[in-house]
Amino acid sequence: MLVKLTEVVSNGAVTTGTTYSLREVMINPEHVVMIREERRMGVLNEQGAIAHGLDKNHTFSKLTINRGHNGSDIVVVGAPSTIEEQLNSSPRLLRG
Repeated sequence: MLVKLTEVVSNGAVTTGTTYSLREVMINPEHVVMIREERRMGVLNEQGAIAHGLDKNHTFSKLTINRGHNGSDIVVVGAPSTIEEQLNSSPRLLRG
């Protein structure tokens, strides 16, 4: 079962100025190997750089997703404990 989260996406390059936007992302909880707080995004959000109208009190988490021999990191809206609850609350199929 996939879990829907809100991802923070970087738009632009360092030379032209980085902006951020939000989009929905579907995550397979079985492939998440690490969740940690992403404080840098919290600071950017307090400065209004993430998305217009996003509450300044939001916290952010970086998820490491297993992709076989390597992993990929994404930043999502929510504290690590909240994200963990969302990932663990999805129904699981028993494999016999």
